[in-house]
Amino acid sequence: MTNWIVIGIGGATCSGKTTLAKKLHEKFKNSVLINQDTYFRPKDDPRHVHIPELNHHNWDILESLDMNKMHSDILGILSSGEDDNNQGETKLLIMDGFLLFNYKPIFDLCDMRYFLDLSREECEWRRNRRVYDPPDVPRYFDMVVWPEYVRYKKEIEDDEEVLRGITFLDGTVDNDQTFQRVFREISQKL
Repeated sequence: MTNWIVIGIGGATCSGKTTLAKKLHEKFKNSVLINQDTYFRPKDDPRHVHIPELNHHNWDILESLDMNKMHSDILGILSSGEDDNNQGETKLLIMDGFLLFNYKPIFDLCDMRYFLDLSREECEWRRNRRVYDPPDVPRYFDMVVWPEYVRYKKEIEDDEEVLRGITFLDGTVDNDQTFQRVFREISQKL
């Protein structure tokens, strides 16, 4: 039977979550990588929350994502290998996403949780250099991205059980330094 260690990497948009997750996946050959961004609902999905004053959907809330499907896919991965002859084998499931820890069923599956934080200024600077589909409309960062991030981070900070289970990391620290720290901690757990 395969043993799994589940690593969750959450935090601010443009904080280095995906970069860290990909580096870990490359280094740990016995790993599977899931990116929350692949679970965005289609643009025409009626469940999106529309912001009339911006004539744009709110892509920065849980409702914009099919979290049930993500959870189901994760459970499918974790149950794979139950009939394997690889007794005692340990594999890693590495997940990254900006709202990973605000969805309790996924939060509860994580053995290790890392949250990459950024200041508003750094986050906006980085966000302005990225291209999104659909593209950010003017004022979207100020009206949606940052306020939603602050709200979701506060939800985490206000829940003592959740807060205790997360290691907060500075998203402005060099990517290699962050990687080395997380890699070392995961290696120790293995």
